[in-house]
Formats: sequence, C-alpha cells, structure tokens
Amino acid sequence: MTNKSSFSIVYEVALQKGGSMDCTEYAEAKRKAAKKISADIRERWNNRIVQRELHLMSEAGAVQYLADYGRGIGTAKVIGFALCAESEGYPEMAVGFWKRAFELETGEKPTENTQSKSTTNGTPAAKSKAAAKIETANNPIVSELPANLQPGRIVTMQPVDAPVERSYYIENPDYWGQPKRDGNRVVVVATPDKVYYQSRSTNLRQQASIAIDRALTDTAAKIGIFVLDGELYYKSCSGSEHRTGAQAATVNIESGFPTVQPTAVYAIFKCLFSRGKDLTGLAESERIAAGVAVGELLVSLSSEFEIIPTYRTESEKLLLANQQESENREGEVWILHNCCYVGGKDVKKFPMVRTKYCQEYELLIVGLTPTKVAGRPFSAIEVAQEVAGKLLRIGTVGTGFSSGEMQEIARLYEANPRGVKIKVRSQGLTESGKLWHARFLEIC
Repeated sequence: MTNKSSFSIVYEVALQKGGSMDCTEYAEAKRKAAKKISADIRERWNNRIVQRELHLMSEAGAVQYLADYGRGIGTAKVIGFALCAESEGYPEMAVGFWKRAFELETGEKPTENTQSKSTTNGTPAAKSKAAAKIETANNPIVSELPANLQPGRIVTMQPVDAPVERSYYIENPDYWGQPKRDGNRVVVVATPDKVYYQSRSTNLRQQASIAIDRALTDTAAKIGIFVLDGELYYKSCSGSEHRTGAQAATVNIESGFPTVQPTAVYAIFKCLFSRGKDLTGLAESERIAAGVAVGELLVSLSSEFEIIPTYRTESEKLLLANQQESENREGEVWILHNCCYVGGKDVKKFPMVRTKYCQEYELLIVGLTPTKVAGRPFSAIEVAQEVAGKLLRIGTVGTGFSSGEMQEIARLYEANPRGVKIKVRSQGLTESGKLWHARFLEIC
C-alpha cells in the first residue's frame, strides 16, 4: 500500500463529494507537506522579485513574475515561490503563485471565491506584519534584522570560475583579492542570546565549538547583533586545513599525535550587518572593513577566529598569487570592491570570481592497489576518466582518506567494481595525462 500525500487525500475526498478542491484547500494541503524553501528560490526572490519590487504589487506581482520567467516552470517551483512569499510576509503575492500551482497540477482554473482580499490591480501592498512574525524552530526570526538577513534565508554571494587569466585581476584596480580557504561556507548571525549558523544551502547547522559560540555572543552583547560571512574549516596539528574535523583528526593520527584534537576555525570574509545597519546594499569595501572591525574583537577573545586578509594593490595581489601557488593552495577569490552583495552567482557582471591552481574531478575507481600495512584494505586508488564513452586511466590517489573512508571505499568497490565514483582534487595533469598531486575529497 502506497502512502498518499495530503494533497491526494484532500483531492480524492473532494471528488467523492461530487465537488472539486478549491485553491484554498490546495494551498493548505501543500503547506502541510512542504519541505524547506530552497536556496535557489531564495536567490530568485532576492534577485528577481525584490529588486523589481514585484512583492509590493500583491497578486499582480506573481502574475508579472510568471509572465517574465514562468515559461515551462514546474509546479514544485511555483509552490516554492508561494511558500517563500508567505514566509517573507507577503501573503497577497503568494495567492497568485498558489493559483498558478493549482492550475498546473489539477488542470482546473481556481474558483473566484478563493480570491484574496488584497488588491490585484498592481497597486503597492503593505507587508503583512502578522505573517512576518511567525516563528518556528526551522524558521527563526531576529526582529532587528531585515528579511534578507534572517537565519536560514541568507543567499550567499557565490564566486564563479574566472572567464579570463588571473593576471587580469591582478592588474585591474577594481578587483581586490582574498585567499581561498579549504572549508565550508558558513554565515553567522550573532545575537547576545543565541548564535545561528547557516550553510550555503540555507540550512541551519550546529555550532562548531563552544569557544566560537561564546565569543560571538559576548561580542554581540557589546556591539549589538551582527551577521558575518565566512568559511569554517578544521586545522590539524600540522596546520593543514580540512572541511571536517574527522579529516583533520586523521592527519593528527597519521602524524603521531592521536590525542591532539583538531581546531575549528571561523575565517571572516566580511560583515553583512553591524551597528544596526544592513550593509548588503553598500560597496564590498565597506563590508570588508566592517568584517575587520568585528573580527578584531573576536580574535581578541578566541584564537579560533581568523580575519581573511584582503589584497588591494597590484603588488599585493601578485604576492597573494605567488603565496597561494607556492603553498599548494586551491586558489584565490577576486571581487569588485564597489559591488553590492547579491546572492547567488552572477555570470554576466562577474562581481566575484575564483582562480584555481587545483582542479576537482569526479573519477571512476578501476582498481585498488595492494598493501602490507595492517588494517589498511589498500594502498592507493586507481582511477579513470570517461572520455568520449571510453575509460582513460589517469593515475592513482593515495592520500586524503581516513581509515573509515578506506573501509567504505573497499566495501563499495567490492560490491560494484567500476561502479564507484570519487571526487578528487589535483594540481592538474602531467604532460603524460596523469594526475598531479591528487588528493581524495569524497565518495560521489
């Protein structure tokens, strides 16, 4: 027996009664089954709807958005926009999206008695304060912050691969440079009572360490609520950076320091809100400066904070590139110092780009080399790349994995030879087409 959704049950009941489901019932059923609003929807809300002030046009704003961007749009995405409009406090606009979703899924036109009391003539609509104040465990509200900076709703500004050589960004005075860190993007919303940690995908996550949490709340008690954009990584005893504590712990064990715990480090890129002011509409230079000001307070309280250095002049940027390459770092981030903070990736204006020394590949495991070391199922992973429908062997990967990951790789490979993919980071390929300084990242 298959499980039926709330929508299916309500729809069948309506048909059994000889009637049909109206848009209000449809919306209620979808709300009950709704999952978290995706970062993709949040990004479009900020960049397409809010920037054009369509959210102030009530139901007509939804109609206009769908006319401009809705060709071939799926029901799930329309529902996402309806839920997003409601969560942002614009239920009048949500009605327009609910009607379109209802029509797409049922093939029926919404009945007129489900019309919202709001106007539909395109006149500006006041934001519903009641809707904006609804708070749940997965939808926290910090009253002092604007809607675009609420925990779980912040769409981070993402770098795209640079379309030109790094020399262009070194020589261009409009771009400033920052080193890349090998961690996970995390936005921090700090209040005197609680700290919210949000991932790039807008999911809320647990604190990384007690020291980081305490320093953030203490600083917020002094200067007020603030929002930071940065990278969370874990440092091993050798100083290497890792995405997880488990990876850093493995390095400590292999280095002969099994009892030394990895150190969580929050690296600050910039500040998005401070001293009661939303900084997202200002220049990047002001966000970086605000990040340094807040960061200096945090660094004085805990060594688990780092202020990412910014390189401004041509000579400084050249030094950055040389350092990153000599230290086998992943690369650099270049950003226009006068740009606003716009969530998502912008492949037209290129306000934020990245240049890399290392490349990442998704490769197929084609073999595991033997080893005599006790407890290790293999020595290295033999990998191949699919080119024009054929598998081309491009070398081996012998580092980057923990003991647990090695056991899992061996188990998966034994169960499905040549059916397991892994993600690998390498400094490119040699002249003979083999991986150069490859490191395992994760199982795909």
